Amino acid sequence: MYSIPTDRCPLPPGCHRAQGPQRRRWNVATPELEQDLEQLLRRCVECGLCLPHCATWLATGDEVQSPRGRLVLLGASLAGKHDASFLEAFDACIGCRACEAACPGGVPFTLLEMGQTLAAGRVNDRAAVPGFVLRRLDRRGWLTAVRRLSTVAVSTLRLVLGSHWRRRLARWSPARLLASTPRAPLGDGALVRQLDALCGRSGGWRCPDAVPGTGDPVVFFGGCANEGLLPGTARRARQLLGWSGHDIIEAPGQDCCGALASHSGRPGRAADLHRRNRQALAATPTMAVVTEAAGCGLELREYDDHMASRVQDLTVRLAATSLPVGAEIPLRVAIHDPCHLRHGQGVWQEARILLGRIPGLEVLEPQEAEVCCGSGGAWGLRYPEMSEELGRRKGRLLAATGADLVVSSNPGCLGQIADGLALEAPDLAILPLSDLLWYASLQRRPD
Repeated sequence: MYSIPTDRCPLPPGCHRAQGPQRRRWNVATPELEQDLEQLLRRCVECGLCLPHCATWLATGDEVQSPRGRLVLLGASLAGKHDASFLEAFDACIGCRACEAACPGGVPFTLLEMGQTLAAGRVNDRAAVPGFVLRRLDRRGWLTAVRRLSTVAVSTLRLVLGSHWRRRLARWSPARLLASTPRAPLGDGALVRQLDALCGRSGGWRCPDAVPGTGDPVVFFGGCANEGLLPGTARRARQLLGWSGHDIIEAPGQDCCGALASHSGRPGRAADLHRRNRQALAATPTMAVVTEAAGCGLELREYDDHMASRVQDLTVRLAATSLPVGAEIPLRVAIHDPCHLRHGQGVWQEARILLGRIPGLEVLEPQEAEVCCGSGGAWGLRYPEMSEELGRRKGRLLAATGADLVVSSNPGCLGQIADGLALEAPDLAILPLSDLLWYASLQRRPD
């Protein structure tokens, strides 16, 4: 029987867990942990309502790769009956939490996360990149190098093979790694030209004047992926906060949030990153911590109760203030909610509120909006075939809306969906949500 010691429980006492739009408390870290788990397992009535929300079940059709199947395996393990399928099933769980939001019985994601913790490091490494590279993807310098190398490689492939290069190299695995690296225009001018072309407009522009003193000071948490892979987007997100009247306080010493280390079975590395960020943010204990990376936001909120009360997604902060409104934007925009935002933090309406304030813009909702795109941080690198299938599925559904543009707000989702669109709808672009909000705030002037 697999032992489940309390010191390996990923849910410390008092830690928050998401349940749809509300947050509940689950405290299973007790000396009677296995008994607590058995009681929670009884909440599952095996109705199967979670199955159509589970990305791995949709990709495989395998009951073992569903929340219901995984809970059956966990129950069997607690009863002393288990085999290798237990570890494989939990290792393959993306951790998107869609099942938790869909469950009518309130079965907490704690149960699946417990199985993931047991499986971490005990399943053969299957990553599509070497292990030493995977272990360094939570370092901003490495991600900056990845961004620069992938930009050069993709530009070369476009030049040689044309704009549909990804389709022509569909069976070449390095092409997926290149296409799924999240990217957005580094310079403001490049972003304006891209969106001007979609809107069929031209002309000059200027940044709006900030509204001084109308918002509380906030700490901006950039995160390693946003700052390393999307530095232009991170800079424009800071500008949005400034334009809405917030003073941005920098917190020197902040590092990766620790999500990638947590998801890839490196608890020591994750704990070290948690400690560094707590120290960096300790100087501003009462200020809100704003981030636009959904994975960072969820990881930070699960440090402890105090951090959970401080962390806000960028859309939540902006929706509560007034952004400058520029010219009409006649675009049909499909939106994808990152799982760690929609399911993990219960945040999804704010993005629609912000887009609804833009004159002329129409927001489109794809089918299976609640289903994961298949990124899952390091998961997509460890299960590349299943991840690609889910990305293509998401790309087809987003393209079916008839949108002119797709937006999302998490680096992993941006890269994953970009790859899916490159294969299924190569003429449909995806951009960070904050970049579209930034563009919508510009003040236009004629040539």
